[in-house]
Amino acid sequence: MSEGSLPPFGTVWLRSFTGTVKRALGRLLKRRRREEPDPALLSRAASAIREYADAHATLFERAERLREKAERLERAGTPSESARNRAERARREVEAGLAALRATFAGSIGGREGRRAFDREVERRYPKLEVSDQSL
Repeated sequence: MSEGSLPPFGTVWLRSFTGTVKRALGRLLKRRRREEPDPALLSRAASAIREYADAHATLFERAERLREKAERLERAGTPSESARNRAERARREVEAGLAALRATFAGSIGGREGRRAFDREVERRYPKLEVSDQSL
């Protein structure tokens, strides 16, 4: 067999490489695509979060104010560890309150679906907070 009758190695490698990349990306994107929770559950989660935020508005405002102050000090070139710690504690208080609300909501509404709807609404309203746990 002569070299001219064999396909060039580079094109075979490139074809197999792009196929592998396509399959990997397909798996990755498929895994990231989640089922949408029931719209009624999303609405109930949104109203529960809104009621909680209205009732605890000072807590949310304090966390936001302290976060902005810590960021402002960082940008000014005078980072303050105490300001950063206060902002972190305030954020954790908000997250703890939302986590308790999440547990109550999921327990009374529908378990896993309720948690997923609640997490989606929290992500939409407060993208910087982390309320969901890894047990889903």
